[in-house]
Amino acid sequence: MSWMSSMLSGGVDKIVDSVGSAVDSLVTSDEERLVLKNKLQEIKSEAILSNKKLEVEFDKEITKRWTSDSEHTVTRLVRPVSFISVLALFGCMVLFDGNLGDRFIVHEAYIPVIQMLLLTMVGAYFGGRSIEKIAKSKMK
Repeated sequence: MSWMSSMLSGGVDKIVDSVGSAVDSLVTSDEERLVLKNKLQEIKSEAILSNKKLEVEFDKEITKRWTSDSEHTVTRLVRPVSFISVLALFGCMVLFDGNLGDRFIVHEAYIPVIQMLLLTMVGAYFGGRSIEKIAKSKMK
């Protein structure tokens, strides 16, 4: 059960159970009790079905938005442009931080940052592209 249906139908079970126990104390014959319990179960089933339909519509809208977002040039260029700009900016910072003389030194403080940046950016870029391609092939 997704978060949306649990949010929307979480109170239905409690309400039906509390009404059912109230009915048990008010109705005296077994026939009346069974009729009311069946009606309450029917209301509960309809509420759950209604929530499922809302969830399907919600998922369709999200899919439409993702499809429309991936069709625009700007959204396609965000990842490669950010990848190139971060690497270029950090590369310039490492190269020119105290390296304008005749000795080239990469400061110790930059090494863990370079490692983490390269692992994160390359992993996210190529991993994200692979996931997109797999998802696109499954949709077709």
